[in-house]
Amino acid sequence: MEKITDNQIQFFNDNGYLILKGVIQPDELAVTQSESQRLIDEILAGGPADEWCNRGPEGIPYYLTYLHSHPNEFSLRLLGHPSIGDLLHRIIGPDFIPCYESLVFKLPKHGSSVRWHRDGNAIRENHPIFNVDIYLDESTVDNGCVWVVPKSHLWGIEEAQEVIERGEVNFDRPDAVPAEVEPGDILLHHTKVLHGSKINMSDTLRRVIYFDQRTPRWNARYKWWQNEFLTERCKLYQRALHERRTNPYASDTEQFAYEVPPDMPTWDPNDNFDLRIQHRAYAYQ
Repeated sequence: MEKITDNQIQFFNDNGYLILKGVIQPDELAVTQSESQRLIDEILAGGPADEWCNRGPEGIPYYLTYLHSHPNEFSLRLLGHPSIGDLLHRIIGPDFIPCYESLVFKLPKHGSSVRWHRDGNAIRENHPIFNVDIYLDESTVDNGCVWVVPKSHLWGIEEAQEVIERGEVNFDRPDAVPAEVEPGDILLHHTKVLHGSKINMSDTLRRVIYFDQRTPRWNARYKWWQNEFLTERCKLYQRALHERRTNPYASDTEQFAYEVPPDMPTWDPNDNFDLRIQHRAYAYQ
């Protein structure tokens, strides 16, 4: 298993993004590509997943929420990937809990654009809150790759908001860089780093799986959700690790050993809970 290095962690802390090459092996990549395409076809046909798929500014579907809740053979096992568990433990700490998952895709010729933004409600403190972006296809300037402004995760809220509100035509900033990747690569991007992407006018599809995570100590401070949300999410992650252990890929050489955070429950395999753990249902009032 390829593990993140200290130098890579330092680059991420300094710049707010990092590309990790070839993390997802060909056997897992093939399953993930096939199953994600099936979900996209379901969305385009107006099937059950379409209800949970957001549209971009052009009205084009591009963002499938609560990925684990849509029957598939890949997403829980992908969440349980040992390299992902290792990097989360190394960067965040042992008490991380995955809290978001989505399938984002840009369709050929008219994939949606995403303007400069930060993810979620940015806080002033600079905790290592970031997305793990697992790429299933080549992502290039031509097919609408993500652009980032390095070090912008260190900017104040007001400075970043000014850039967001002003906008930039065609991402024409001298400090912006394209995060071009290949299938199986992972992009880490801090939720506070400015990023966005152009519309896909190429003939190629671009798909990426997003995972985002928090900790109980952060939630206690910022009160994003009631504690029950994290208990359900902690059980979900343990279930994902179980799926990986009991249904491994041929390329797997080891498993990630997760220490359940204090005051969090240990998952009972007989607990067949709902995988659509909705954030708004647990939001602080």
